[in-house]
Amino acid sequence: MKVLVTGASGNGGQAVCRALLRAGHQVRMADVMPAKAADLAAAEFVRCDTRTVTDVREAVRGMDGVIHLAAWHCAHQPPVSDDTIFAVNVDGTYNVLEACRKEGIRSIVYASSMAYGWWSVYGVSKVIGEDLCRAYHEMTGASIAMLRYHEFIPRPYLEFGARLLRNGVDRRDVASATVLSLEAAASEAFGLFRTIVHTDHGMPEDVRADFARLGPEWCERQLPGGAALLERYGIELPKEVEQHDLSEASRVLGWQPRVGFLDFLRDLKRREEQGLEIRELFVPSELPGEDA
Repeated sequence: MKVLVTGASGNGGQAVCRALLRAGHQVRMADVMPAKAADLAAAEFVRCDTRTVTDVREAVRGMDGVIHLAAWHCAHQPPVSDDTIFAVNVDGTYNVLEACRKEGIRSIVYASSMAYGWWSVYGVSKVIGEDLCRAYHEMTGASIAMLRYHEFIPRPYLEFGARLLRNGVDRRDVASATVLSLEAAASEAFGLFRTIVHTDHGMPEDVRADFARLGPEWCERQLPGGAALLERYGIELPKEVEQHDLSEASRVLGWQPRVGFLDFLRDLKRREEQGLEIRELFVPSELPGEDA
């Protein structure tokens, strides 16, 4: 497929474009600035501000499918205003969907968020975005996947590991879910589809619900030395591990997350055994198999 990715130079966008290229798709990256990663040089780049109708129309033209990731979020550093968040996330989404309608594109993936709700302008922007997706599905019959991503903001390595137990997800899992969603949309596996994109640690329910107490022993059973790693690096454990039912994503998309907390601990142990620096590492560029 010829696939447009908006917000392609961002953290998630680069991972999605990388996964698309590896799957054999032709990729057009749309953003206000190009990505610097060398392995993305095979993709076409077009400058696109999704608030500008003409930018979006040019970016969408000639594509078979669209993955709309372009958005501002409230945790962005440096912060952006609510006015900017609303304009990019709402007006930009309208512009992309309208361009898809005019171009006759019937395979669309929309980046929603687990922040969906009425607690902030950002959360409301995702409510409106999903409503727009529903409206365009009803108007055009296009297959649209709305993916409620958990957090994959770049952060220090040890903080990333602890975050996986809460509301964090590895961007490689974000990318695989996104690509499979687009391919499922193209095969008309659904009309309008929504799922959560999060991790799955494979732990028993009693451990999940009382992780601060039972987690270290469970980690030790799965990975000898795991409990000592938790203590040595001061990894803060939550009372409960956040976990969601991902069975529908498995059934409809054939997707399952592959990076969980144990994978992080195995990688941490490997790095320590090799004498590598730990505390100054940063995700995503320092993860095994990841490019900067």
